Amino acid sequence: MGPGRNVGIRASRAVLAPALAVIALSTPPAATPAPTPPAPTPPAAGSPHSVRADAPQSREPPASPDTASAMRMARDAQRAFEHVRRRNFPRGPLVNPKCGEGIGRFCLVEGWDDDDWEPVPEEAEVVEERHALIAVLDSAARIVPGDEWLTGQRVAYRLETGGAEEALALLEACRTESAWCAALAGFVLQESGRYAEAESAFDRALGRMTEEERCGWTALGPVLDRRTRGRYERFACGSSPRRAVERSFWHLSDPLWLVPGLERRSEHLARRVRAALQADAASPWGMRWGDDLTEITLRFGWPAGWERARRRFVGSRTDEIVWSHRLPGAQRFTVARLGPADDEPLWELDEPEGRTSWAPVFGEIADLPHQVASFRRDGRRRVVAAFTWPDSLPSCDLESGLFLADAHGVMAASTGRADGPLAVAELRDFTPATFVGVEARCDEGPGAARARIPLADGHPLLSDILLLDAGGASPSTLSEALARARGARSARAGETLAVYWEWYGSPAAAAALQVTLSLAREGKGFWRRALEWSGLARDDTEQAGIRWLEAAANPGAEGRTLELRLPMLDEGQYRLTLQVVSPTHGTAESSIEIEIVAAPPTAAVRPRRAVDARPRFVPGPTRSTQGADP
Repeated sequence: MGPGRNVGIRASRAVLAPALAVIALSTPPAATPAPTPPAPTPPAAGSPHSVRADAPQSREPPASPDTASAMRMARDAQRAFEHVRRRNFPRGPLVNPKCGEGIGRFCLVEGWDDDDWEPVPEEAEVVEERHALIAVLDSAARIVPGDEWLTGQRVAYRLETGGAEEALALLEACRTESAWCAALAGFVLQESGRYAEAESAFDRALGRMTEEERCGWTALGPVLDRRTRGRYERFACGSSPRRAVERSFWHLSDPLWLVPGLERRSEHLARRVRAALQADAASPWGMRWGDDLTEITLRFGWPAGWERARRRFVGSRTDEIVWSHRLPGAQRFTVARLGPADDEPLWELDEPEGRTSWAPVFGEIADLPHQVASFRRDGRRRVVAAFTWPDSLPSCDLESGLFLADAHGVMAASTGRADGPLAVAELRDFTPATFVGVEARCDEGPGAARARIPLADGHPLLSDILLLDAGGASPSTLSEALARARGARSARAGETLAVYWEWYGSPAAAAALQVTLSLAREGKGFWRRALEWSGLARDDTEQAGIRWLEAAANPGAEGRTLELRLPMLDEGQYRLTLQVVSPTHGTAESSIEIEIVAAPPTAAVRPRRAVDARPRFVPGPTRSTQGADP
């Protein structure tokens, strides 16, 4: 993105050489005079290192260079290094990119974040020049102590060498009182994957800013879509509604509630630091920093690497462009809106055109196969969950968590080890939760998966359906059922599974409960439903069901377990619906979506027969137990 400049690699050495002389000139003379060295050999004409080698050995105390000269040399050295870096970008292919989204002078190209791209090691010359630049910056900092530009550049370039601890040590003297130094410390900690510490450092920095400065740093800005951003910016800067929106946005955008802190928020603030560092410095793109580069940095972070590619035009003319790449595995964690909806999810981590993305140190987050069900105890919801660690992730010792949350924060949580089921109850006298999250991650190394879904209120008299593995004694309590809960809402065609649910109504006076359990295919398109409604197409929905009568004897919670064998259905999404009709309480329904997958190749497959659209009535007794744990 942006044209490269054809600046020779040796260009920076002509700048670094006199700057390095500043280091020698600024070094205090030794207490004991050194012996006079032999006369140096004059440098060759035109040499980039044409610096007076005898300058430090002058018998007269050197005059201290003035502040302006030191700053000028430091800035010249920084510009020269970026020329060298740009000149050594690896060569990319001859391309004719298609612009997906224009941002000022730049273009987000389709496929620019291709996960097949991998960073390549820097050229040895770039590494050498960076170390020379750091020496120049350190020298200038001794002459101009406390300059914020110099402090920021010294930290940024040390971080590029992997010297995070050295950068933090450099900030030790000033980060306890300076907002900029505290922000730089947060920047280093965030880049090092120490997210909780980074959040604390950024909070210290924000606390030392004026209200106007703090508002600019915390503004959500371009990470919001145009419509949401317009509504957000109508709130006054620093107002309570605006701060509430920001808190809610970062809570919902937190990649893992299992990890302490709001690491996506601290990443946003670290990107603010990066944009501030570059605002008054030369950039790898060879272009003056502007609002477009600030927006790109806030949305996608600092590039993981660059390439120099040639752009092909009609005919034989070509032009060189700088092509930047982000880290593979970057995902979108920010929410598209700030409230739940039944028709679309809040989070799409793999959305290719998300406005902002990030690749955290705990790796790409996978979708977590799971099931969640709500039950009632003492007027509160008790939510249980089971999950299956994805096969795509490495086997490891797991940390897991179940979270009840609303748009403002996590309200209740339960954590565990390994892949066992989890349960958590809502707190008393609190606003009901609207979201539930199930998460798991490796204790050590990358590997994480999560699921976040809206949490429905449910029917006050009927629990959700919990899918169990069939076989063995039927569970009589929720605890026993949870121990056999399936780790995903999926089953094979023809498989036998068990379902568990609870009824909370008072016993019927003279009649039993009428219970119906039906399975119907989901996912018909609009036009198919319209044709069936008009009679122009036959409703061939695959559906099966059973109905029976049973007594309601316990005025408290009653748990029931039923085993059923699934028919040989086609693969796809189905909805299992439980309906209970009580003479005194009316009708209550609960349902769960199940994915029917293909039967194993070794299983005998019978020819599929048409299934009656009406539920099958089974007059005989079913395998059912009653009872519920407190």
